Amino acid sequence: MPWLVKPNDHSKLDEHLLFIHVPRCGGTSLTQHFDVPAKVKAEKGRSWWGRIGMNYFFHRYHVLETANFPVKTKESVVALCLFVLGCAMLASGTAAQLAKLLVIASVILFAAPAFLFTAPFIGRITCIRRPYLYLVHYVLFQFMESIEWLTGTNKTGYMMHLTARKLLAYEYVTPHTMDAVCSMSIVRNPYSRMVSVYMYNRFGSGESFQHFVRSWYHLMRFYRESGETEEWFTPCHCIPQVDFTHFEGKQLVQSIVKQEELKFLKREEDLGLAVANDSSVKDLPDLVREALLGMPHTNSRFSNKKWFDYFDQETICL
Repeated sequence: MPWLVKPNDHSKLDEHLLFIHVPRCGGTSLTQHFDVPAKVKAEKGRSWWGRIGMNYFFHRYHVLETANFPVKTKESVVALCLFVLGCAMLASGTAAQLAKLLVIASVILFAAPAFLFTAPFIGRITCIRRPYLYLVHYVLFQFMESIEWLTGTNKTGYMMHLTARKLLAYEYVTPHTMDAVCSMSIVRNPYSRMVSVYMYNRFGSGESFQHFVRSWYHLMRFYRESGETEEWFTPCHCIPQVDFTHFEGKQLVQSIVKQEELKFLKREEDLGLAVANDSSVKDLPDLVREALLGMPHTNSRFSNKKWFDYFDQETICL
């Protein structure tokens, strides 16, 4: 979610903190730390439809942090109730047509949020991702987007994972604002990030890392062939980290921090260690340093293996 700090006084742009959120680099912890969902929900001028949409978006975002295919959800409870009611009506011969509709609706209500509208399906299956983007933007009237805070989802994809160049291209942020505000991004070892991407997007524990990487390599074909980064062609998790912070060799983001060096920001007194190790966090602007100090780490997927144990020569080359 790009905006972490956005004072009401828009003339003081140097007090704004714009976060370019590279997926699977620990940025979700920052959005929770700054309670961005509460700020979006308190946004003035949002319609009741938009409020429903953003509330559901944050609900789903939280649910998808816990499992690739979340079955134990509120939607599943409602689906189960509808299914039981429909079956009971069919058994008693009461309103057979309505009973069939209830059973069908229960199956859809269970399957859509538990399987179809999840990271593995939306991210990896183009024929699901594209209708999803069309659905949330046109059919549901952009009810899950917040341009004010640059979060949610619409036809451009997941707004909190837009690259700096996309924010400028879509005119969500002006060039003057991008230059004037304090902007930051967190990046990490690309190999360990790939393992995190695998854990978040795999089709269950039965899918091997090798199979996933081969599939991911094919999914990146538009990017490999022409540098295409639009969500319609290349899902945001496929985009290399450099494309989030740079464009045509120019760095667009003011401060780029390595996730592995956040350990130097656990306490104020660790600054000396950052300087001694020539760390990426040694010369951060005060606003960025204060945002990262003691940052919690959430949204991680547990693994009992080190990242380097996942790779063989083929996956390294891919």
